[in-house]
Amino acid sequence: MPDYVLPTSDGQRMDIRRKLEHLGIDCSKGLEHGFAQFCRHFDCQATHPWQSLTEQAGNTFSEVFRFELDALAGAIPPATKPADLDKVYREAHDARLTALAFSGGGIRSATFNLGVVQALAELKLLHDFDYLSTVSGGGYIGGWLSKWIHHQHGDVGSVESALTAGHPELAPDNQQQPAAPEPPLTEPRPVQFLRRYSNYLTPRTGMFSVDTWTLICTYLRNTLLNMATLVAWLALLFLVPRVILQCVVPLVDERSGTLGLAAAACFLVAVGCIAFGISRRDPRPWRGVGLQGQLAVVCGVCLPLVAAGVFGSLALSQVAPDINAFWTRGEIPDTWHYAVLLAPGVCYFLAWATGWTVAQILNWRDAGPSSAPGGDGPLLRRLQAVFLMGLTHLICAMVALAVGTLLLIQLIVFASGTTHANAVRVLTFGMPILLGLFGISITLMIGLVGRLYSDASREWWARQAAWTVICAAAWLFLFGCTFYLPPLLDWAWTNYVTTTAITGALTSLLTLLGLKAGSSKSTGSAQPVRSKELVALIAPYAFSVLAIATLTTALQALVAPVASNTPLPVPLGAQPVACPQKDPCKPAPPPAQPLAELLERYTACSSTLRACLAGPRDPSLRGYTVWCPGPPMAAGTLLLCFLGIGLVLSWRVDVNKFSLYMMYRLRLVRAYFGASTPHRAPHPFTGFDAQDDPPLADMLAQQAPGPGAGRLQRPYHLVNAAINLVGGKELAWQQRKAGNFLFSPAFTGFELPRLPGSEGVRPQLRGAYRPTAMYASQESWLRDNDAGVMLGTAVAVSGAAASPNMGYHSSPPLSFLMTLFNLRLGRWSPNPMRHNVWKRPAPRFGLFSIMAELLGLTDATARFLYLSDGGHFENLGIYELVRRRCRLIVAIDASADKGNRFEDLGNAIRKCVTDFNVPIDLDASKIRALEADSKDDTKAGVCFVTGRVRYSQADGPCADGILLYIKPTIIGGENADVLNYSKLHPEFPHQSTADQFFDESQFESYRALGRHATLTALRDIASAAAGLEGKQRVEALCAALYKRAFPATAASPAPPAASPP
Repeated sequence: MPDYVLPTSDGQRMDIRRKLEHLGIDCSKGLEHGFAQFCRHFDCQATHPWQSLTEQAGNTFSEVFRFELDALAGAIPPATKPADLDKVYREAHDARLTALAFSGGGIRSATFNLGVVQALAELKLLHDFDYLSTVSGGGYIGGWLSKWIHHQHGDVGSVESALTAGHPELAPDNQQQPAAPEPPLTEPRPVQFLRRYSNYLTPRTGMFSVDTWTLICTYLRNTLLNMATLVAWLALLFLVPRVILQCVVPLVDERSGTLGLAAAACFLVAVGCIAFGISRRDPRPWRGVGLQGQLAVVCGVCLPLVAAGVFGSLALSQVAPDINAFWTRGEIPDTWHYAVLLAPGVCYFLAWATGWTVAQILNWRDAGPSSAPGGDGPLLRRLQAVFLMGLTHLICAMVALAVGTLLLIQLIVFASGTTHANAVRVLTFGMPILLGLFGISITLMIGLVGRLYSDASREWWARQAAWTVICAAAWLFLFGCTFYLPPLLDWAWTNYVTTTAITGALTSLLTLLGLKAGSSKSTGSAQPVRSKELVALIAPYAFSVLAIATLTTALQALVAPVASNTPLPVPLGAQPVACPQKDPCKPAPPPAQPLAELLERYTACSSTLRACLAGPRDPSLRGYTVWCPGPPMAAGTLLLCFLGIGLVLSWRVDVNKFSLYMMYRLRLVRAYFGASTPHRAPHPFTGFDAQDDPPLADMLAQQAPGPGAGRLQRPYHLVNAAINLVGGKELAWQQRKAGNFLFSPAFTGFELPRLPGSEGVRPQLRGAYRPTAMYASQESWLRDNDAGVMLGTAVAVSGAAASPNMGYHSSPPLSFLMTLFNLRLGRWSPNPMRHNVWKRPAPRFGLFSIMAELLGLTDATARFLYLSDGGHFENLGIYELVRRRCRLIVAIDASADKGNRFEDLGNAIRKCVTDFNVPIDLDASKIRALEADSKDDTKAGVCFVTGRVRYSQADGPCADGILLYIKPTIIGGENADVLNYSKLHPEFPHQSTADQFFDESQFESYRALGRHATLTALRDIASAAAGLEGKQRVEALCAALYKRAFPATAASPAPPAASPP
């Protein structure tokens, strides 16, 4: 192994241990021993050990932040190095970092923040910021600014001058100039370009414009492909019960004991596993996870119980007549009755004793005699304890299962004269009924055992029962929908065409309203239930039922088509029951009274429905095809066909390219990043230019020759997205359901916050960062043009507002609806923690990703992560800035908040104090709009407020930060055109984020308001720092802001250590 000395800092050593444990290296014998194992396993002879470790496990936040601090202070380091976070934070406080944050809010935020950028340039403050943090719509203008600075060779001063002077020669120096002279421009070309594309999705508006129909056709194409994939897999799922039915039909009339023996074997295996799970006591929990975890219980207990229920119901259907004769006709002595009742309890006890014995042997091995019943007492006492426990379990088991057996005998109604009808009923209801009887028996047994069971044992039983109920309910849903929805839909359509049509129309309307409500930011929030929330909750279920009924009916028609003139046999003893139909030869009956008519319809409906569910009775009854056998191989053949279709579509239809993400990204890039593209040459037919979207890694370093070459491009752009954790295991994050995922020019990745006591015995890696230039960069053999992280990739993901999984806005039923209709702006990206995956651009097989979206199973441990709008986690953009201990933060909150509820601000403050222990003191109640028709200057509005970021509570004695919060507000003093627009549109400046189609007056009003608000907030402050540079300038700005906000306190913005909140 190369000579490498491990760091001595506790923080650095813990980071290294997390990485080694994540790679499967055992560090229980010491960090040095584990690191030596790593070097041998990954062959570190040819490379530096630290470099090899970071290549395999990625970088932690402390290492990435240390890299950023070194780059901000001087030349960009060639690589990361071990870092202690506490020490890095001390260096960050000394560096006096400044940051600008642009919030989410779609094009409204982008346009308002354009005015903010112009105002900062006028005040000569734009070049003072070290960081630029953007979310969603703020990323549009943030990416526009970063790309313009990049084409100025990384010189933000040139951009600042161009924005101030507005001369054409100060636009990007290599931008193609027109051949003919033009009048002087009033603003730089990149700003003029934004005006042209203010309606960025469809630049040419109108129902008959090519841009509008291109958008519609792209959506329809992608939706049809995704829907075809989902329908293929759903059809395959609902064909499985029919294939099982074809296999079961021959067994229904067969008199064989094989099914009974299989059922008994599965049942006894489940009982033995139950006894083992309850009795096992492992003093080292991480060793027993494999045998005692959720997966082990599901596989060892629930699945055998399900199998026992299926085999047992089939076996009982075979011998149901014999059981009736056995019990009711007196063909055998009465004493046998008692034997039959007691036998299940005895078998249960033997299986239980076996599992209990194995568990006790392992307990004795691990913990000694103290773990056995009776503790460390004399042998006779221990034997007595074992005997009493065994006897109690035997008696209770015999009594409980005898009661269950009696109930079972009374419920044997599976026998039928029609084999198909019998098989369908047995398959659909047999297993759930048997599991229900088992649950009743176990409930009685637990009650009889009483205090002998500990609280932990009863909790184990309750959780196992929950999993069993879930399995039974899923089985009942699958088989019930397959066999019972088609006849119900057929019957409803035949007899109540009008009612069914109205129901379908209402369902479609509910679906549209649900999709619209789902795009609302309030959907899924913690607000009280309102009509919109109720519609979003009901619509997915209503549409899902209708869609599944339609699909299963179509499958029924394909599997078992029946000619209309083919009579079906009537079972013995069954009376034909026909649907009530009109006879054209009879005169119409006189009009009935409303109540009498209602009763007549109810009687006809109930009798027809009962006949439909009872099985085939008469060929005139619609819905009889449910149990018609059809060709023997029809279901299997159709299943194989859908399997092939599903596999091919899942392989070829890329989950990212054929969602709305790529359509949205291309138009976003054209509108905002094409503004500063030199020699732009768009395609003559589509209007897109590949040069508009540079790699995000190109924004890292300045390109200008001279002393600035190789230095960091400032402000350093942080693009915030959300990693969805809807299916995550952390209980404390059940509301947020997301974490922050960061794109930056140097590194891309995430690190979830550490919760006290959450790491357990083995420290877990909470995330990883990878070099942006290499992340997702592996091209396929077809040369995938989506490989690598482009600037448009990061900004489009950060603005993916409409997604099935939306962080704390997620709604499970809405996820199904939005996935089905392809309302998916999010992106599946490789997990930076997976060393063998992080270079792949997208999943090669999209089925599992789509199902994770559909069912809300996204988490941080999967091979690919689902990334969406950064606002689904934190919409203000200050989370990463507080994590980086920025001294001065200017946050622009351009979200839609007409009622001044400050949802995004409150969410950001809560997350900062929860994750970083950094409270933020800010009185948002000072922000208010100008009162209508007010002529009193004292009632003028306020659009900004200054707060204090109390880093001292988390880091000890240090200077606290200053947060300047600016919000779009009509405060008075705006120009006449802005006031005119606000009068004509009362919802301005908080128009809906769903409005992404700005016209000229709307664009200009938001831009002008952003400039006015920023000048109002910072004009006096900028003058206080005139003539100063570096840290002195930052401190002067902070001191002026603090003095204006807190005039009654000390003038210094660095108060003593804060007390706990």
